[in-house]
Amino acid sequence: MTAEELLKQMSAEPFAEEMVCCVIDPETRGIDVPAEYQLLGVESDEKVERMYFQCPKIVGDNIDLSKLALRVNFRNANDQKDQYIVDDVEISGDNITFSWLLSRRVTQYKGNVSFIVCAVKASGEEITNEWNTTLATAQVLEGLEADITLPEEDTDVVKQLIAVATQKITDVQNATSSANTAASNADIKAQEAANAAEDARGVIDQITKDSYLHTTTQTFVDTVKASPTAYGNAIPEQIEGYIKQDTTKGLQLFDAKTVLSSQIQSKVLTCNNDGSVTLDGEITGSNRNFTIQLSAGTYYFNEKDKIFHTLVNGDDLWNKPYTFETDTTIKCYIANGEYGNKKIYPMINKGDSPLSIEPYTGGQPSPNPDYPQIVHGVGDMGFFDGELLQGYYQVSDGTFKPATVALCNKNPIPCKPGDKIIFEYEDVINGSGISIFFYKSDGTFISRVNKVGVRKIEGVAPQDTTYCNIVINPVSEPIPVASAKHITVTINDKYAVCVKSKGKNLLNLTGEILYSFGRETIFDNQVTIRPTTDGRSAPGVWFVLGDIKKFLGKTIYVKADAIQRSGNYNPRMLLMTIKGNTSVRTYLTYSYSKAGQVMSVKIPDDLDTNEASDLALNMYVNDGSSQVDADAYAIFTNVYAGLSEPTNEFVPYQSNVTYIPVDYPLFEGDKIVRRNGEYKLLRKWEMETFDGSVVWGKNSASEDDYLYYYSRLPEKDTSGKLYCDRLKHIKSADLGIGVQLSSYYPKALYVRLSANELPVNDIEHFSEWIQEHPLTFVYPLATPTEEPLSSEAMKALYSIMACDEETELTIVGVPSDAEIQNQFLLPRNEDGALNTTAYCTAKRNEIALEELENATAARLSALETQALQEV
Repeated sequence: MTAEELLKQMSAEPFAEEMVCCVIDPETRGIDVPAEYQLLGVESDEKVERMYFQCPKIVGDNIDLSKLALRVNFRNANDQKDQYIVDDVEISGDNITFSWLLSRRVTQYKGNVSFIVCAVKASGEEITNEWNTTLATAQVLEGLEADITLPEEDTDVVKQLIAVATQKITDVQNATSSANTAASNADIKAQEAANAAEDARGVIDQITKDSYLHTTTQTFVDTVKASPTAYGNAIPEQIEGYIKQDTTKGLQLFDAKTVLSSQIQSKVLTCNNDGSVTLDGEITGSNRNFTIQLSAGTYYFNEKDKIFHTLVNGDDLWNKPYTFETDTTIKCYIANGEYGNKKIYPMINKGDSPLSIEPYTGGQPSPNPDYPQIVHGVGDMGFFDGELLQGYYQVSDGTFKPATVALCNKNPIPCKPGDKIIFEYEDVINGSGISIFFYKSDGTFISRVNKVGVRKIEGVAPQDTTYCNIVINPVSEPIPVASAKHITVTINDKYAVCVKSKGKNLLNLTGEILYSFGRETIFDNQVTIRPTTDGRSAPGVWFVLGDIKKFLGKTIYVKADAIQRSGNYNPRMLLMTIKGNTSVRTYLTYSYSKAGQVMSVKIPDDLDTNEASDLALNMYVNDGSSQVDADAYAIFTNVYAGLSEPTNEFVPYQSNVTYIPVDYPLFEGDKIVRRNGEYKLLRKWEMETFDGSVVWGKNSASEDDYLYYYSRLPEKDTSGKLYCDRLKHIKSADLGIGVQLSSYYPKALYVRLSANELPVNDIEHFSEWIQEHPLTFVYPLATPTEEPLSSEAMKALYSIMACDEETELTIVGVPSDAEIQNQFLLPRNEDGALNTTAYCTAKRNEIALEELENATAARLSALETQALQEV
């Protein structure tokens, strides 16, 4: 709601029928100023005269002025321009009437005052209609002021806004109090509070954007609103962090990704991040051979599935040690065969016995400069929710296109015009590189930013942006979802804790469809299945319900409220396990479906998860064979699939994603906690990234080692562990390169480089090196801090959706072994002591109130400073 609309709500005296008005001619746009208004007053009059206007309600191309925001733009006798916001528009028959209360800003100087009437309608920052009159004039007579006062630049509109804000503050406080104390009537009170908050936020928007200085009208849109189907709001009681960094010992000497990807051009083979190789399809012919170069020495070739083979003098080397007297290039091959999503772990290590399998990191322990390891915490992916699609968004129109050589986000990333988006991938991407695509709210593609040969890209959201998408497109080789590396998306340099909420119905009809045999139409909780046009294949569609691990040992229920069919064809629903993106499946149930019939099955708790990755629901139609006529169909309406028995009332699929912005991820011991109804952010860790933009100092640790330091940091717990993404934490007595803490200088970080390993021997070369190898440190604080959360983060915390009484709440990116506790309070029933929806609405109102007070105070302070500067 705009400030003009707020001002309209203020009560106004009705116009007397005999009131003299300035009459506006809609054809000539002229204002007929009667004799009564030719004299506006005397110099420095303040709100003692009011000028009335009358104009036809409908003007131009059927434009209704009563639905537009009216203002009087004026220029006083000293040629200073300002604006009066009309707050008393009345409809009288075919006309509208309104008035202009003359302030000292109008009468500040003697002479002629010029003015027009302006009517504007806007959507966001875009003007959709604007109608103006021509210039009219009236006179101010000379007076005398006893004291010299400071000029009050730009204050007329601000004073009006502040007057309204004062009243709206009271409205918010009253509504907030009501919402907190009247849970029995929570819905009504929450709506009162929401309305008051929206009014107040309209005033904030008007002040902060200085819209009165321009001809556009700014309209505030509250983006913090629950879904229309939401059950309520969930209140986080505690969100904990964790810390984890993968490391290697440098034992793996087989670089599967480089060797296999470059030598075997097959879509059947995928090299994964954990060092494994996935085979999915047929391996045959010459496209299964590769070579490995090894120095002289003894090696153990480990691959227990016996799919890799190497023959030397007729002897297969794999799964045994072998000694080479000289540097050697050995020829290897993959056994012929049909592989169904088979994952193997090949490893070559020095010595005569097999060692623990690990990924290849250059034959050196990691983290190291060339093989960094992310320091993981809650929120380390930022505004990316972790879900990827196999494909990319097209440059021509931004639409999605499936492709094996690209990856992109599945769910839109919310952002607004002017936001700085930074997208970072763990690897450098060549080919078509990495991209950010920007879109309007209706899905219209706006533009993209793109870079090749980098791992990081930045873009600013253009006008009208409401969300963006990201693309990783190496083009030259397949990049399956399973092989994707770490992705981070920050907005305005903020990370985010991502909370996903999902209701008890797990069937997302607009979600992932794994297979479609025929033609399906999905509309408003209804699925229609038809065969292909030739009428030969039995039509059906597979919907993925989720990772099979979450269902182990549990019973899942399926029900359709209504089922229609053609002829004697049988509509059926199957629950089955599936394996990856393949057609490998195991049927768990097999049912002729009837309306209202509940189908259930318990998933075995000992199910082999290596042979089943997901649970899926198949809807199809047949006549007992694989062939049906072209006119066959089945219609399933209001289908439920969940872990609790369905009720008579259909519950649709519901989900929501909430992003809580934070400066950096939450690490072990970091917490967002709710104390006495207020949130605090407790920090035990600090994170800093150095990219060469600040100058480090240098000491000589020894003749062959160089010690660089940076000391302008908070005091650290020097007994704790220091994490760095490119260098390991070392003690002063340790050998090699690494990062250190010192008890003598607890405010400093140290980087030790070795002349033998990394000969960076002066500040200039160190600055160049750190630009190419940015270092991110996570270090323990000597004294934990307690920080306030931003208003944006607070609003997000009070906007997490609870879909129903069985809502599943998930903190994205937290591994199952993190051993942390995240606690949420879900809505209570009508007899409970707390209705979380009313409570959360009230808290959002309080945040809006605080923003209003701060914005008003800041604007007034700026105006006072400006006035003093111009004296």
